[in-house]
Amino acid sequence: MSVLDVSIQLLTTPAILIGIFALVGLVLQKKTGTEVVLGTIKTILGFLILNIGIGAFVGPMKSFESLFRTAFGAEGLFLGDNIAVGAMMTEIGSQVGLVMVLGFLVNILVARFTPFKWIYLTGHKAWAMAGGIAFALVTLGVTGVPLVAIGAVILGLYMAIQPAVTQPYMRQVIGGDDYGFGHTYGSLAWLSGFLGKVFGNKEHNIEKIKLPKTLEYFRDISLTLSLTMLLLFIIPTIINPASATELAGSQNIVQWIVIQSLTATAGFLVILQGVRMFIGELIPAFRGIAEKLVPGAKPALDCPVVYPFAPTAVLVGFVVGFVGWLLGMGIAGLIGLDYIPVPSLMPVVFGCTTAAVFGNATGGTRGTIIAALVTGVIWPILGSLFYPVLPFADYGVTGTGLLTWDIYIFVLLIKGVGALFGLGG
Repeated sequence: MSVLDVSIQLLTTPAILIGIFALVGLVLQKKTGTEVVLGTIKTILGFLILNIGIGAFVGPMKSFESLFRTAFGAEGLFLGDNIAVGAMMTEIGSQVGLVMVLGFLVNILVARFTPFKWIYLTGHKAWAMAGGIAFALVTLGVTGVPLVAIGAVILGLYMAIQPAVTQPYMRQVIGGDDYGFGHTYGSLAWLSGFLGKVFGNKEHNIEKIKLPKTLEYFRDISLTLSLTMLLLFIIPTIINPASATELAGSQNIVQWIVIQSLTATAGFLVILQGVRMFIGELIPAFRGIAEKLVPGAKPALDCPVVYPFAPTAVLVGFVVGFVGWLLGMGIAGLIGLDYIPVPSLMPVVFGCTTAAVFGNATGGTRGTIIAALVTGVIWPILGSLFYPVLPFADYGVTGTGLLTWDIYIFVLLIKGVGALFGLGG
């Protein structure tokens, strides 16, 4: 394998990338060999536990997605960064890879020599952003070395600056500056924090809602999430039992619904445990990098790191965000948009939930609901409006568009600047 291939695999495998930084940080602190090995392994294991939880949570969600679409006959545009970016890889794959690898180096240089001290460790989202940037440059007629050079600088600056922009609200979520939010949901997180601040009241934190003693047990997220998942599966099953029967396979349909619901809940609980473990190991290890290699550097991490701070908000964000997406689909149809994005797994499960956590941190219960609802409503509208901007059909992919707001913003900025110089259409 080429050096580029190896580099891309390392940078797009979050557990390995985070493990490398933990290893370097521990070595720079002159820890003993045993401490270095143990700290590195435990950091990687914590992240793998997190991903096992995500896998357990996402599996039932995919079943629910299929069940919902079949039950309600939902057909339309699907938003997914990995599919959309993957469409261009056969054409400009090496250039996307170089943009990502060199962009990562630019991120480190920016963190070393500027006040933007964040190192972006969410490698798979950096890859998606690299693809969006590269594709936007291609549409302007920029290819080869200029594409790689310009793209790497843009990506590296984004990776250092995005967490800094989000940090004022991230600080309110986690109660400090030990780590930041590094994700292409950055603009969504910022908007959610802003909405909570303007329309909510942070003193009424959703995690501290007082319930009657007879309902106090609903504070337990395992019970509340299990019941919510049961309800979500039951409704489309009643509408279209044949689809549920097909998805259940050899299982009794009731058994299948119960197991899917409880598996999703178990997955979420594992996510929380994994976050606590890898953050507990990574932050002390990263101190070596902050002290020796890139003074003052701090890691910017994936969206699940905010979940342990407001698990009830996560649940509310999922339900309210899903309802918001349905409303957004309706609005997109009413105003005559050509493409209607159907409810998809990633934006609701990880985007609207993140929005709810940020909304809660700055606006309490009201902020939680407003942030989840607003992001859910406008997401399909933005996806519909953005879909024609990049010609994915020219690369053999139709019906699939980019998902995340930060990519929308940067693609539009790149094409806007290109238009000023008479490039592209």
